[in-house]
Amino acid sequence: MKRTTLLRLTVPTATVLISPAVAVVPAFAAASAAPTVTQVGAAPVVGQTTKFRFTEPDGSEPTEYRWMINGGELTGVATATAGKATLQILATRAVNQLAVYAVGADNSLSDSTQLIYTGTGPSPYADQDLNGDDKPDLAAVVGDQLLLATGKGTAGKVRVPAIDLAPAGNGMGGSGFAGLQLITGKFTGGPFEDYVAYNPVYGQAFVYRGLGEADAKNPGLLAKSAGSWSGGFFADWDGYNPTQLINAYDLRGTQQTTPDLLGVLGSAATGYHLSYYGSYGYTGGFDMPLDTGAVTPDGGSDWAGWQLASKLLPSGTAISLWNPATGALYLWEGVTADSASGRLAYTQYHLSAQFLTGAVDTTLQLTDVDADGVPDVRGVTAAGTVTAYRISGLSATGTATVKAQTPQTLR
Repeated sequence: MKRTTLLRLTVPTATVLISPAVAVVPAFAAASAAPTVTQVGAAPVVGQTTKFRFTEPDGSEPTEYRWMINGGELTGVATATAGKATLQILATRAVNQLAVYAVGADNSLSDSTQLIYTGTGPSPYADQDLNGDDKPDLAAVVGDQLLLATGKGTAGKVRVPAIDLAPAGNGMGGSGFAGLQLITGKFTGGPFEDYVAYNPVYGQAFVYRGLGEADAKNPGLLAKSAGSWSGGFFADWDGYNPTQLINAYDLRGTQQTTPDLLGVLGSAATGYHLSYYGSYGYTGGFDMPLDTGAVTPDGGSDWAGWQLASKLLPSGTAISLWNPATGALYLWEGVTADSASGRLAYTQYHLSAQFLTGAVDTTLQLTDVDADGVPDVRGVTAAGTVTAYRISGLSATGTATVKAQTPQTLR
């Protein structure tokens, strides 16, 4: 019995987004000549799918084709009709190696066809667009899972069930994501939205390079591309780790390729404050935190009791501020920071006096589901129920209108 083996080809490129593993090929007898592989349709784009057609040149009419991409496992399967199959395959990096085998009715395996194809870089994805369709998506930690639910329509709905982006664990020696805060943004400076899972207990963060559409079609890519910022990386001069971190985008207007951060630091004994981390423009490059001197929306300093979320709007950075204990919900729009002092400037709106009062296990995503420039909110419970809340009627003197949409179950 002939055993077909594949020598993995590694192509050096600065745009490699995943690390190829050793190819695994079943020990079937070669039944026919290598199949013909033809790229059809639009040119490949990294992070998106490309259409390929598989045909058998010797008339043997295989029952299916099996394929692997970039030296991974031979797990791709395409059912053949009259010996042919057409399917979409991801371009996971700039230079891709596709290996395809034909499978006979007796489960025998043909010789392989090797195809090297290149993918061009996409335009930068919009904020919170995790799959490249120009709609704001939802990434959330539910239990120990990191879930992705892509946006659907203009009412805030998402496609469910959500996709488990890291079924093999967090890729950093841990079994999952329980207790971690999730932040999205362009933290590696590329065109895609990346994922950061932050551990407020140890001040450690896991960094996952996003890959657009590939994240949803190849769950597990995140864990394979993980890096980390070590414990205490975000600590202040007193050694306190942030109790929470959020994406602050470009508060200073310096147009760096990676975003700034805002965090809540301090302790019950010393008090808490809102601090600003300026970005140097590369992954993991941040200034030491600067105390912004900002007070909470109700004029206090109890920052530990407020949950923050952020969104990039046409008007600039927006931040929601929610106190689950009291139900107070506010919005800061047009937020900017002074690069020397860290002092913030913003316009404040009161959204609600009793928003989900007591729902301490709910996390909020500030988003804009209908692209009208007025941010909306999605709330995700610890059990994985997501509800969109559409906001209208922002007022400098009164409260806005917050309208709940139909809840959905993520898993």
